[in-house]
Amino acid sequence: MIRSGAFASATAAQAAAADRQAALSAAELCERYAARVHQFATMVASNDVEAEDLAQSALERALLGLSSFDPAKGEVEAWLWRIVVNVARDAGRAVKRRQLLLERLGRLRGSPEMLGDVPPGVDNQQLLSAVRALTPLQRSVVALRYGADLEYRAVGDALGISSGAAAVAAHRALKALRRKLLEDER
Repeated sequence: MIRSGAFASATAAQAAAADRQAALSAAELCERYAARVHQFATMVASNDVEAEDLAQSALERALLGLSSFDPAKGEVEAWLWRIVVNVARDAGRAVKRRQLLLERLGRLRGSPEMLGDVPPGVDNQQLLSAVRALTPLQRSVVALRYGADLEYRAVGDALGISSGAAAVAAHRALKALRRKLLEDER
């Protein structure tokens, strides 16, 4: 049986968390998330100009919807990333990758997840081409995980899947990326 005091304190904690999320101002939303939204946008857009447009559109849509955000339906960050992903999809940019992805993917070579799996001699352009050959879901997972630097839980929230499914999707995306790089090497 739950004690009324424990229930009251849990309810009070939930209410306080909801107030913090509901009280998020437009300025706070931009300050907290604009850089990460832009980083994601640069990864899914084909060039920097498109990335700027995508990031601006996503933040604009979030700002317009901020007053109707319902903290009872989930965290503000998950809500925001769903908007960002949907704006990218709506714009048809989720299938494109950015110039800056080359730098980010180049760093994957030293990542524990990719360590030793990028064949020697693969340049950044080949790596980018291999990412572009992935399925839309795989590209989105790579963009969210490595471009926006999100944890699997946040990747899953943005894509409407569980964190476990996001981790599996990331594993499969990296496996497909390795396979594509090895095919291209032959």
